[in-house]
Amino acid sequence: MVTRRLCNPPVAPMNPYEPSQFPRGEAPDQVNRRQRSELAETIRRFLREELTAFELDNKLTEFRDSTDSAVRFVADAAWYHYDDCKDHLVALSKAEWDYFQRLLLLLESDRVVHTVAERRWHWSQLVAGLALVVFVLIALRTGWGYHLLLVAAPLGLVSIGIAHLRRTQDVASPYEAITFPFESFEDLRGAYAAARFRKVRYPRHLHSRQIRSPLLAVWFTGLMYALWLLLAPVALACQAFPLRITQTRVTTA
Repeated sequence: MVTRRLCNPPVAPMNPYEPSQFPRGEAPDQVNRRQRSELAETIRRFLREELTAFELDNKLTEFRDSTDSAVRFVADAAWYHYDDCKDHLVALSKAEWDYFQRLLLLLESDRVVHTVAERRWHWSQLVAGLALVVFVLIALRTGWGYHLLLVAAPLGLVSIGIAHLRRTQDVASPYEAITFPFESFEDLRGAYAAARFRKVRYPRHLHSRQIRSPLLAVWFTGLMYALWLLLAPVALACQAFPLRITQTRVTTA
């Protein structure tokens, strides 16, 4: 999925597919048909270009405290596909549009969402820890100063490489991009049949729509990586901690 977020992150986990307000196992799990219908209509209005990004953002807020796990999940997932720094109409790729159709299917079905998080160790944490130790030893030997930026930059490349590796290994299934949040094609077909859901075709005019110009997008990307290189010790310190792995399951209520 394409992340559009540039500012104002919610008080939520970094995983875009994880509900934010209730700790796992503490939220009551029930189907709130009224809220599901209201949220589905809100999203459809956004997809029909009847709501702007700012209007959608305001409306999603009321759904994030829902006792319905599917409502919380969809409200949080949608947040990663618009920009709350610049108001705009819907601007989604074909893959994102299809993902929103599956989110609508989830709301119209009787499915609920279960997300389980656990901490795991990975060899990349050892690499991050060693790189951080190298930085600290050099700093202790040479003293603190602007010269450490020259040390941080190559270590930042190590951190970026670790992040890229983790992203490529974070895909549970080769079909995840076209079935998530459903676990398999069988689950997806079952939800379609039970809800009698009809998918809306991707509007052709959205293919060329952009929130920002390509030049500005390159600028923001370059700025992000520049800060990453300069703040490499901070990134490496975070990467040295155990990985937080989340697994999302959509099941019948």
